Amino acid sequence: MKKTYFLILIVLGFCSCQKEISREVMSPAEVDVYVAGLEESGSGSVAKYWKNGQAVALTDGTTNAAATSIFVSGNDVYVCGYVNGNGTYWKNGNPVTLGDGSATSIAVSGYDVYVAGWVRQSPANGIHACYWKNGNITLLPDNTRSDPNWDNLPISSKYSIANSIFISGSDIFIAGGEEVDRETSLYSGISSISAVYWKNSNEIYLIKGPYGGSHADEAYSIFVSGQDVYACGGLDAQYWKNGTPNYINASPRSTNSICVSNGDVYVTGYVADGQAYQTYFGERYRYVAKYWKNGNPVNLSDGSKNAYPTSIAVSGSDVYVAGNEEKTAGNRDDIAKYWKNGTPVILGDVSRYSQASSIFLVKH
Repeated sequence: MKKTYFLILIVLGFCSCQKEISREVMSPAEVDVYVAGLEESGSGSVAKYWKNGQAVALTDGTTNAAATSIFVSGNDVYVCGYVNGNGTYWKNGNPVTLGDGSATSIAVSGYDVYVAGWVRQSPANGIHACYWKNGNITLLPDNTRSDPNWDNLPISSKYSIANSIFISGSDIFIAGGEEVDRETSLYSGISSISAVYWKNSNEIYLIKGPYGGSHADEAYSIFVSGQDVYACGGLDAQYWKNGTPNYINASPRSTNSICVSNGDVYVTGYVADGQAYQTYFGERYRYVAKYWKNGNPVNLSDGSKNAYPTSIAVSGSDVYVAGNEEKTAGNRDDIAKYWKNGTPVILGDVSRYSQASSIFLVKH
């Protein structure tokens, strides 16, 4: 998702507060609301952002592109994402190509532009977490895997990803995930992802152990408040404070974005506790978009359609959450939107599929 100035750093997607960058919180005031995302076109997808609901296209729709994170500094609007398989960021609409991969989260400190993401590495397209400072890449280190057979696996099996960046003073915090184990004797081809974060390229595990405790854990968002480091993500709805997990509830879910305001911890995610429907595998429940304030849930959608929040930001007593909700239940014809204190604001063209990935607030 994911620092200073009364700006709000997000995420994800991841902040984010999300797959984007988390953001600091402003005093109560009118704000400009910036949301980054994508919208389908006839032959691809358009990377775009919305300022107070007005769309700004970053690409022409002839290729597959998306905006994954947004940050505003002074009069400059910075957005990152990808264009046709290349990590990219835009400053005031002008693109800078970063490399073969994707850019997931952006932050600006002074004159420096930081972008987190991942790149493909030869010879077999392994995916490696990285960040760029002013366009110069730094590969993030990974620790030695515990599987003794790991080194016999092809590089294409190796995986690490950076999802969210947050700059605090001279320190660079990045949340993501790393493939840590691969069971070759019983579950050939099954890997385990551990949620991690890096502080100045030093890796800290948030989930560690055989299979990382599950098969798909990542940290999607990071936020720093004073000396405390907060992150969220994983298969379980949880967040970590200085590495200690805090579980939110016990139903199937995911948390995507986190921020802290005046000591209050805000986390957004989704839970399968909406309307029931039948599938080949039995009864399922639609996903409800939620956020939690200090562990207390607030529903953003009514459960009649699947909804997926991606990024959260706070201004005074106002809580803003970006995300997507189906137009028609079960069809995945998602529409980008954000919620202000639970009230939805539609961003995307309702006739097209669209996504909202990151939210950023700026005081007028």
